[in-house]
Amino acid sequence: MTLVPGVAAVNLVFAGVGYAFLARSLRARSWAERVSWAGVALLIGAGTVGTLVFFAAIAGVRSTLAVAAACAVAAAAAGSFLRFDLPQRRARPSNSLLLGVVGAICVLGLVGGFRSAPWLDDAWGIWLPKGLALWHHGLDERLFVPNGQFVAFGVPDYPLWWSAVTSLDVQAVGHIDVRVMCAQVALLTVAFVSAVARLLWGYVRPSVLAGGLLLLVLCSELWRHVQGGVADLPLAIYVALFALGLVVWIETEEAFALLVAGVSGVTAVQIKTEGIAEVLIVAAVAAIAALPRGRLRGLGLVTAVVAASALPWLLWRWAHDVPSRTPLADTFEFGNAGRAADAAGELAGRLLDPLSWLVVVPLLVALGLAGYLRDRRIEWLFPTLGLAAGFAFLVWAYWTNPDPIDYLLTTSAYRTIDPLVLSAAVFVPLQAEYLLRR
Repeated sequence: MTLVPGVAAVNLVFAGVGYAFLARSLRARSWAERVSWAGVALLIGAGTVGTLVFFAAIAGVRSTLAVAAACAVAAAAAGSFLRFDLPQRRARPSNSLLLGVVGAICVLGLVGGFRSAPWLDDAWGIWLPKGLALWHHGLDERLFVPNGQFVAFGVPDYPLWWSAVTSLDVQAVGHIDVRVMCAQVALLTVAFVSAVARLLWGYVRPSVLAGGLLLLVLCSELWRHVQGGVADLPLAIYVALFALGLVVWIETEEAFALLVAGVSGVTAVQIKTEGIAEVLIVAAVAAIAALPRGRLRGLGLVTAVVAASALPWLLWRWAHDVPSRTPLADTFEFGNAGRAADAAGELAGRLLDPLSWLVVVPLLVALGLAGYLRDRRIEWLFPTLGLAAGFAFLVWAYWTNPDPIDYLLTTSAYRTIDPLVLSAAVFVPLQAEYLLRR
């Protein structure tokens, strides 16, 4: 196959697995409504199959298309037994022009993703080579631990979901083509926009929802990261979807929202090391919001499953003495205060740069403050609290990292903020809707 049919075939399988989870629930729905769940289905399928392939690699199996097919069949079979009362919230499709603009921008971003080669050297220097190693050799610890036989990979402690998924794309294409990384990120990004629209449809009025989505897709940095093949953007997509799933659960107690949150949280943990911390921060803030409504049980169950999903990779690393980029003992040996100040200044500058992310983060903070000043209810500030906690975690991570701070910030600060920005983008239409309702 060539690039387009190869990557498309892999993602059709992902979408098919996701639809298997929805099949019984969508049985009586129209074809138009079934199609509207495509973004949610693709993200669920990609997260589930990619995670199972990664776990199979930990168990000693090579990450081949045959293994991925077996994982897809197993996941689809298990998902087909599930049935949820999917929301039937209806809304008049007003402001179709704005929604059309959002769709057109997504199409352009998708085309740009398939026509781009990643500019980030981590993409073709670390992530994809690890995926090719999983395909040809399996998870060989000699490639992850410094030794005299092989040159070990950089950042050996990173989980391998992104490597496994891009490896499947390469195998489906039939030859090494680094463009699969940008193409895959583009598909996940467009699916994310579609999933947010589907999950909030009828809960947030179409005009507000369209405006929030338009604000996100107009951000130049979003599509720049798509064309960079960065792993931070898939991480951000699943962290933000985890947060959205928990919020929908707290507001509506719809069981399907817990499935979305669970799959998204588990997937985020398998993408990058910081995923577990960012997911737990989201869960902690959500727990504070859920406490008055007595909905901690479902949230606690999902969080426990997400945290447990980190164990296979952690145990494999422990068994093979795979070094951590920042050893746990060193994370409490703080550097000088200047490192923290430098990190906070650089990260804040990136978050607030209107040429990169427009006003996504400032708008969320402003909406929260406006709601709080009007109603004097602390719930308005929960999204801002989550952003502040995530920001503090990133500052702490840069503060305690032993590498030169200038090098770290220059090479990564612009992309490690992706989970904060996408999470903020999800909450902007929600906060605006709350203001209009009250």
